[in-house]
Amino acid sequence: MPYQMAMAVAHGRMDLNDALERMARRDRVKVLMDRHELSRALATQIVIGHADLEQVLSRRRLAAHRQDHRERTCLEPGTEITLALMDGTMPRGSIETVAPYTITFESGDETVELHKLKIKYSYAPGDWKKVKKGVRYEAKKPETEVEPSERPQDRYSCSDRRLFGYLDSKQEIAATLLGGDVMRGHITWFSRYEFGLVLRSGVELTVFRHALKNLVVAASQTR
Repeated sequence: MPYQMAMAVAHGRMDLNDALERMARRDRVKVLMDRHELSRALATQIVIGHADLEQVLSRRRLAAHRQDHRERTCLEPGTEITLALMDGTMPRGSIETVAPYTITFESGDETVELHKLKIKYSYAPGDWKKVKKGVRYEAKKPETEVEPSERPQDRYSCSDRRLFGYLDSKQEIAATLLGGDVMRGHITWFSRYEFGLVLRSGVELTVFRHALKNLVVAASQTR
């Protein structure tokens, strides 16, 4: 026990149990600081119950993921890729150039300009068999082509925090896209506009966030 605290106890200015509790609290704060690289102030808040350790660490992991993947995209010039488009076609080809809202895409002998909102998801050309096995469709598909709203605020809302919750907990999710594509799997990363999804068939897709119609924990759809 520190000298000053011992003297306070000896002279009746502090209860012994209070002194022992303060010492134990100080030790717990020190352990949290060393183990998780926390500031003293934050570690103290956790020890006294004013902050939750798991929430603090989860926010830190979310921030780190954002920093590492914020600008990640499958749309890189020179990439050989298959694109699943809103009109139901799946052209295979090579990305030539990328602009803020469009790409130029060479497929066969044709080079076309595509708006990014036309893309639902993408995958490596050699994975088409696993994609076919892992992607299903709603019983009643829309009769006409469905496209996402040009206004982001009018699209299906799925925040970074929510995506990270699925990723961090390794929950299997069920994603339904505009046009009726249904896929189940685990989220492996997310960026501002896309996220990686490993399907049950073992293949990884890149899903465009603007193409989402619904996203839930898979188990909730099987009850």
